[in-house]
Amino acid sequence: MSNILDKYQIYLYAQKIKVSALHWILIFLLIALILAAAVFLVSGFNAMFGLLVFAIVLDVGIGIPVFLYNKHISDIEKYWSDGLRLIADTMKAGSSFDYALREASSADLGPLSFEFNETIRRLEMGDSTQDALSHMALRIDSKIVKRTLTLIKECLRTGAQLSDVLDEIANDTKYMFRIKKIRITKTTLQVIFIFVAGTIVAPFIFGMSSVLTEFLTSVAQTAGIATPEALAFAIATQNTILFLLDIYILLVVAAASAMISLMRDGTLTNMFLYFPIMVVIAFIVYSVSQFLLSQLLTGMA
Repeated sequence: MSNILDKYQIYLYAQKIKVSALHWILIFLLIALILAAAVFLVSGFNAMFGLLVFAIVLDVGIGIPVFLYNKHISDIEKYWSDGLRLIADTMKAGSSFDYALREASSADLGPLSFEFNETIRRLEMGDSTQDALSHMALRIDSKIVKRTLTLIKECLRTGAQLSDVLDEIANDTKYMFRIKKIRITKTTLQVIFIFVAGTIVAPFIFGMSSVLTEFLTSVAQTAGIATPEALAFAIATQNTILFLLDIYILLVVAAASAMISLMRDGTLTNMFLYFPIMVVIAFIVYSVSQFLLSQLLTGMA
C-alpha cells in the first residue's frame, strides 16, 4: 500500500500539487460520497444515479493526475529519439556532452526540452553530470529513458564513444515507438468489440432484465396469485437485484476500460481516462433499454 501511495505522490508532485497522496485520495473520496448522497436524495432515492456520480467523481479526482503524468511521459518518449540524435550529432561535430545537452535544450522538443533545462540547471548548481542524470531518471518514470541514462552514465564513466551509442539507442527508440503505434492500429477491432460489449450490449441486456423482473412482480401483485408475505419478499429481492445490477454494470465497465487501456497503451493507468466516458454511455444505454421495454410492455398490457 505504501508503494502505491509513494507512486501516486510522484504523480501529484509532477503536477505541482503539494498535498500528500493519502489526503488527496481521502478528499476526493469524501467529495464523491457527498455528491453521490446529494444526487441520491434529489433523484428520489435512485441508487443508480448515486453510484454513477460517486464512480465518476472519484475516478476523475484520482485519475486526472495519473493521466496528466502519463501524457507527460508519453510526450517525452515521443521526442526522446530526436533529442538523442541531436545530442549525438552535436558530439560528432566535436562538442562535449554538456554543450550538446545545452543545444538539445534549446530545440523544440516539447516537455523534453524542459527536462534537459532542469538537468542543465543542476549542472550549473554544481552537481556532477552523473548526479544530474540520476535526478533526471528519478523525474521521468520511463523504462526507455532510465535505460538510456544508465548507458550514458556508463559511457561517461568508461570513456566509450557516446555519440555512436546514442545513435543506436535513438534508432531503437524510434523503432519501439513505431511498434507502439502499430499495436494501437492492429488492436482497433478488438477495442471496438470490448467497448460495444461493455458499454452497449451488456447494459442493454441488464436494463431489459430489470424491467422484466419488475413486470413479473407487478403481474403477480395485480393478479393476486401471491400471498402478501411472498410479494413483500419478492419486492425486497427485486430491489436488491436492481441495486446489484447497477454495481455490476460499474464493474463490467471498469473491466472493459482496463482491458482497452492494456491493449491500446500497455498500461492500466489510462483506464482512468476511458472509464468516465464509458460508464456514462453504459448507464444511458441501461436507462434507454429500461424505458423502451417498459413502453412496450405497457402497450401490450
